[in-house]
Amino acid sequence: MLRPNGLHPATELVLLLCGLLVVFGIPSPLVPAAVLLCAAACAVLSSAVSLRRWLLTVAVLAGPMLIMVGLIQGLFYPGQEVTVLWSAGPAAVTAEGLTVALQLWLRVAAVIAVCALFGFSSDSARVFDAMTRLRLPLSIAYVCSAAMSLIPLLRHRTADALASRSARGWDVTRLCVRLRLLPGILGGLFTSVLVQLDQRHDTLTQRGFGRCPRPAPLQDHHDAGAQQLLRWAAAALSVGLVAASVTGVLVLPGAGDLLGLLGIELRTGGGSGE
Repeated sequence: MLRPNGLHPATELVLLLCGLLVVFGIPSPLVPAAVLLCAAACAVLSSAVSLRRWLLTVAVLAGPMLIMVGLIQGLFYPGQEVTVLWSAGPAAVTAEGLTVALQLWLRVAAVIAVCALFGFSSDSARVFDAMTRLRLPLSIAYVCSAAMSLIPLLRHRTADALASRSARGWDVTRLCVRLRLLPGILGGLFTSVLVQLDQRHDTLTQRGFGRCPRPAPLQDHHDAGAQQLLRWAAAALSVGLVAASVTGVLVLPGAGDLLGLLGIELRTGGGSGE
């Protein structure tokens, strides 16, 4: 099956890894913010990703992290030479704590955004084709694609289990009832899923998986020379940006510098977010 957006899964995987590299390799909040905005733009333009589902995933996973780092770093940042913006008893909002919280949250949010974008636009077959196209070991490709296949499988099995409980008289529309039933359902689900994966592995082993030439792609993907060039260019650009940042050639403003633009000056040099 040929995807309408035309991107080969190997290209998507390379872009994902490049995004993660620059997010953690360059110590500036501008980079994860830019990656987050690019992921949002791709979610809006992509025909394979539900924007509502992507936004909900990012909000549910990144929202608690924002609250946690805001409370821990913003209110209880250690140190004596700090810029106190607001205080009440032992708790104090400091500019240094806000810089650390800003950097941490932007990195986590960017990672969640790009991973959710890749996960929602891919399936187990696309992940397997991407890894085999990049010449990764077949065992790693199989494990990663099998892990991707577990997500829809668990979702469908959970829905079937709840439907069977509903047929027996359980009111599964109530949250408290679902929570009571969940431990028993999950135990059986994970057992059946592991048995199924073991059966798949035995079948593939009997058919010579890993001992024969590399398998053909599971789906029909368009992989023109432009996409191969894009993969090499993205990898080279991301590595070059990280190397330039580490060596000091590329200097981007840190979280403390951005707060300084708002009129908040740091007393110490620890507000870079590192």
